[in-house]
Amino acid sequence: MKIAIPTNDRKTIADRTGRAKEFALIELIGKEVKSIEYKTNTHEHNHNHHESESHSHSDLVEMLAGVDIVLLINLGNHLKSDLDKAQIPYQQTSFSTIEEALAKF
Repeated sequence: MKIAIPTNDRKTIADRTGRAKEFALIELIGKEVKSIEYKTNTHEHNHNHHESESHSHSDLVEMLAGVDIVLLINLGNHLKSDLDKAQIPYQQTSFSTIEEALAKF
């Protein structure tokens, strides 16, 4: 199973998924971590966009293609829509650290 988790420090789960510095791509076999790869989030937000304007996370969605699930804390409407369209599963978690989230997943 391949899990993606947004992070800014490689320890905690980023509050702002689309603005996370990078994503931890974690491959699990059973409950054992087989590998962890960190990919830089190249998605750039236009901080002046309005809800009515077009806003795409296509670069981020492309990076997440092939993961089995994205574990995250918060999910904005635009990213939710883009993940749904790409059929990338996601699950919100209340855990703040990657280690906690993996242990309880």
